[in-house]
Amino acid sequence: MRCVQLESHSLLVTTKADDPRYLGALRWALYIIAIWSFAWTVYRAFLNVEIENNEGWNAYFADAAMGKMPLYPSTDQLITNNYPPLSFYIVGLVGRFIGDPVLAGRLLSLVAVVAIATAIALSVRRLGGSGVAARISGAFFVATMSRFFMPYVGMNEPQLFAEAVMTFAFLGFLRARSNDRGYVGPVLVMALAGFVKHNIIAMPLTAFLWLGLHRRREAVKCLCVAAIAIVTGTTICYALFGRNFFLNILCPRDYSLKRLLRVFGELEWVSVGLVLCLYNAWARRRDVNVQLCSCLIAIAAGSYFLQKSGAGVAINAQFDLVIAVAMGLGLAFTQVSLWPVARPLRSEQAQAILLLAVCARLLASKQLQPVRVIFDSSFRNEIVMRERAMTDSVERVRRIPGDVTCGRNMLVTYRAGKPFVVDEFNVQERIFAGALPKDAVAARVAAGTLTIVEVDPRARWPH
Repeated sequence: MRCVQLESHSLLVTTKADDPRYLGALRWALYIIAIWSFAWTVYRAFLNVEIENNEGWNAYFADAAMGKMPLYPSTDQLITNNYPPLSFYIVGLVGRFIGDPVLAGRLLSLVAVVAIATAIALSVRRLGGSGVAARISGAFFVATMSRFFMPYVGMNEPQLFAEAVMTFAFLGFLRARSNDRGYVGPVLVMALAGFVKHNIIAMPLTAFLWLGLHRRREAVKCLCVAAIAIVTGTTICYALFGRNFFLNILCPRDYSLKRLLRVFGELEWVSVGLVLCLYNAWARRRDVNVQLCSCLIAIAAGSYFLQKSGAGVAINAQFDLVIAVAMGLGLAFTQVSLWPVARPLRSEQAQAILLLAVCARLLASKQLQPVRVIFDSSFRNEIVMRERAMTDSVERVRRIPGDVTCGRNMLVTYRAGKPFVVDEFNVQERIFAGALPKDAVAARVAAGTLTIVEVDPRARWPH
């Protein structure tokens, strides 16, 4: 009798594990993590605090694109613009419409996250993934960005907007690949994305590598079109901004291989998804779609390590890799039942284990703001305190006569209506390269033409 009961209990457990409702619950857990994490970044975008150091930097140059100062300053100034011009015109125009370029940049960043997730989902479908897998990939991207790359989600910075343009261009490439025609259009959009932000290289390199291996004539044609587009865009920039465009874009930056030893730890944020993609790349190595996605992941990882060797390069260097892993995860979810290690399991069980690992990693984060803003009154009081600190800092700087620098807290000087006179990071890099004297800032302070103000640290949102 006891043996029958044990057999019945075992059957009950197995049935529960195989129940599609169990898998559905895990899918919805991922969707909920993505939604409530992203909701916090939407809420934060409307707060009167500085999210990241370069929000004010981008706001100043968005105003410059609207004619308030030169978009690419001369080398005798202590400010530098080493970004392409297109994002500043877009943010500047949206900022004119809503009355605030900082909020405009933040809203464009939020829209970009949703757009990238949509492009990822559609790309997974083009690569042979199921509809459910496509939705999981999109949700994984939103959740990963909102949990582990939170400072950049809803921040006034063009990286995510450029990633959105590039990801839709890559989707266009996948569509052209399916139809075996129409490659030129996506390549032109990729070139356009480069004039929004110029460090997004994994997707165009993957597209050109595939074309070079499988469609050599198309590769040559697309390479010529891309070259013409880049040369034309660069010529327009030279015509508009003169040689200062090149002097700013090519502003010196220190590079060191020693920095690479410290960046491996940052891969923990996509570690579970990356391991799943790598195993799928091995298990399904003869699948041409998996090969393409694996190539994208490898190039994105290489790009990440290359960029992180530069001084001052932030977590945005990893965004290409997050996008690539999100696409690869969709294929892994679709094909997990075909893995050698998953043969003893049913398809639903294997998919459930995969999703459980992904959700567990996403929940293992110290970012508890989405929960605290609802249930923790002390956290809501902290938000009020930080907004007040920002308001007080702006008012204090506004009352100081003449030029003011607040170090890297440029949003305070921007809100105070002060001109942009010192770009601390780029000044340090130019001094290190010998392009500026060591006392470039100190000399202005000594001459009484510049005041350095220490900003209340509570005016900036903590990481």
